[in-house]
Amino acid sequence: MNRFICKIRTPQGQITKIEMYENDKITCIKKLKRNGMTPISVDKKFSILPFINFDKDTKKQKKVTSKIHTRKRRKIKFKKDIDVNISNKVSITELRRFTQDLYLLKRSNFTSSKALITIVNNTKNTYFKGVINRLLKDVETGKFMYKTMSEYTNIFSPVYINFIKTGELTGNLEEYLKHATNYLEHEEQIKEKIRTDLMPSIVAFFGMIIAIILSTLFGIPVIEKIVQTNNRMVELPGITVAIMKIIDYIFDFWFVIVILILILVIAIIRYINTDKGKYKFDHFKYTNIIFGKITYLIEFSRVIKSVFLNLQSKMRIQDALEISKNTITNTYMISKVEDAINNLYVGKSWIPPFEETKILNSIVIEMMKKAEKGDLWRTLGKTIEYLDEEIETQIDVLLKRLADISHVMIAITLLLFLVVFLIPSIQLFLGGFLFI
Repeated sequence: MNRFICKIRTPQGQITKIEMYENDKITCIKKLKRNGMTPISVDKKFSILPFINFDKDTKKQKKVTSKIHTRKRRKIKFKKDIDVNISNKVSITELRRFTQDLYLLKRSNFTSSKALITIVNNTKNTYFKGVINRLLKDVETGKFMYKTMSEYTNIFSPVYINFIKTGELTGNLEEYLKHATNYLEHEEQIKEKIRTDLMPSIVAFFGMIIAIILSTLFGIPVIEKIVQTNNRMVELPGITVAIMKIIDYIFDFWFVIVILILILVIAIIRYINTDKGKYKFDHFKYTNIIFGKITYLIEFSRVIKSVFLNLQSKMRIQDALEISKNTITNTYMISKVEDAINNLYVGKSWIPPFEETKILNSIVIEMMKKAEKGDLWRTLGKTIEYLDEEIETQIDVLLKRLADISHVMIAITLLLFLVVFLIPSIQLFLGGFLFI
């Protein structure tokens, strides 16, 4: 009896490998097809120990095969020796395609269950297909989709879930699927701009810092060694001598520095895990000089967009804010939304809590005040358009700021190279002729 490694596609669309012990390749293929599998490749493997009794292995293989093809509840059971590589990652492009398809099918008067059945048959991502099957199963039992989606936060963001929740609860799912599609397109555009424009600058910025640290740590000891082995008396610049002493201390007491850094990191993490620490850390995300403002604008824009869509469903402004605070996780922003809700309940304006942050510019504040006094829904729509333009502007400002910082870092690097490396090298070459 021969050993075969079979690469197969299961009836549920998953690709895996199994071992089979049969007399020939044709028998393997027939058995696989008889059990509903699609053979991709069947390769014969020669055993190093031909005297092994394969009867037990054959029984084991039959047991594994029967487990794989059990169709109760449409699930697959795998033994430990079967290697299946299933990624649990779903890209924003795949989610947008799912949302578009669901929107188009709902517009064509498909029921939610029929639409999900149609979509799952056209989904290639195995993990996402399993999630959609879970959605289908829950919908068929009368459960709302948004409740199931909330269990898969690695796929569906709070903003997306809020769209589906509002659409299902108001009976206007089709309209909110359209809004969800637009939201995903906008998020994809922002991420693409950050990925193509912002990330290279960030990488260059931190790369420059690392280059300075490494060149200082490993370059200065080399200069010091050359000076010590040189017979001529050479007076080095004061800054070079000072940096050499600092480097010596770092190398002598590196373990103390590492321990102190670890203690500091652990203390910071423990503090952030407290309610007060998390609040202050979330506030810092909005107030730091480099990324603070753009982070605030993106999350504030999400809140206002959610409020805008909820107002379209004839909600009260306080109810719209209550639902919209679930679209974010930043405790500082959530506290401002709650302050706005409390103001509305006591008859005050809901805008001052956001105005007090002093992060939004005066144009946004004035547009919101005008929306509160007049046509709330329409003016908020214009405010959202302005916020989108402001986000684009802030990305450009951040790019320019990072470029300026990079230039400063380059200047510091060149200065260090001149003072720490070039001048000592000249001193050594000239035998101390050059006086600095």
